[in-house]
Amino acid sequence: MKRNFIGIELEPGTSLSGFNLSGTNFSSANLVEVDFTRANLQSANLSFSILVGANFRRANLQGALLQETALVESIFSEANFTKAQLAMCSILGSKFRGAIFDNTSFVECLCRDTVWCDGKIIDDSMI
Repeated sequence: MKRNFIGIELEPGTSLSGFNLSGTNFSSANLVEVDFTRANLQSANLSFSILVGANFRRANLQGALLQETALVESIFSEANFTKAQLAMCSILGSKFRGAIFDNTSFVECLCRDTVWCDGKIIDDSMI
């Protein structure tokens, strides 16, 4: 069942930990300090959204779409981005340690102070 939460603004500290949000449309959402730990976001649309201080630890983001999404100081440790598409994203101060990026598409994403799965810090780079 697909859900549409287009433009939603969740209260900081909202927990969606462990929720099945597969196919959910969060386009243009304001997700500040939202907890998505272990959430199933397979094929979710997070395009044009603002993710600040959000926790996606161990989340399933397989096939998710993140176009022109701001990922600021968010945690994606051990998240699964297999076949996800990230395009024209701003990735600032986020952490991806242990994340899975099999067949993931990155197009013109700007990275600053970001820790990738191998522990390397990428600063002021386009990927």
